[in-house]
Amino acid sequence: MTREARLDEVFAGLTETLIGPGYDTVEFLHRLTELCAALSGVAGAGLVVADRRGDLRDIAYSSDRVRRLEALQITAGEGPCLDCHRTGLPVVERDLGRARERWPHFTAKALGLGFRSVRAVPLRLDGRPVGALNVFDVRPGVEPGEDGPDAVQPLADLAVIALLQRRHGRERTAAEEIGAALVDRTAVERAKGVLAEAGGVDMDTAFEVLRSHARRSGTGVADVARSLLDGPLDAAALLAG
Repeated sequence: MTREARLDEVFAGLTETLIGPGYDTVEFLHRLTELCAALSGVAGAGLVVADRRGDLRDIAYSSDRVRRLEALQITAGEGPCLDCHRTGLPVVERDLGRARERWPHFTAKALGLGFRSVRAVPLRLDGRPVGALNVFDVRPGVEPGEDGPDAVQPLADLAVIALLQRRHGRERTAAEEIGAALVDRTAVERAKGVLAEAGGVDMDTAFEVLRSHARRSGTGVADVARSLLDGPLDAAALLAG
């Protein structure tokens, strides 16, 4: 299968998921970042969105390594995703070794994690930026995703659609939809921490435990996380599968 055919197949599958029953925002956005990394041939991808106050929050990522880098950008107040969200324009740095003055804290962290180049594209709603999709490569001197059909901006556009899906049988504003997705993400992060501590596993493994149980039980990842946090589900039982 050609890369173009694979891209068409992925978009068809994601679109079908969006309009199908049992739609799960947390699972969908996580899968979207994984597919973005795979299709673009990069080492990782992450999504950040603006909350009600306009502050950026990380909401999905292909690995915990990417999550740590996204969180650092937000804490330090510098980095490609912040520049992209502020301007509404793509941001590319082909060699992070040359960006130490531009983003000193972000660059040090990114290089320490093994990333050498970055690209950020905006999430747009009604013409205004509401977040960014970031892709990271371990190769210097390249624009992440330039080796084949560009999946990054189309996937960013699809992420906006995913965030604004109407749920629970009533209309909600864009801010309410994004806020609800961030609440779900917070529950998942807390549950991952519980599982990581209980089982001595890393955060990526902890997420896969939640994800696998959600698929087996036909529930959402955030619902599984809340059941773990509130007591009906036991960490040891989840880890045992």
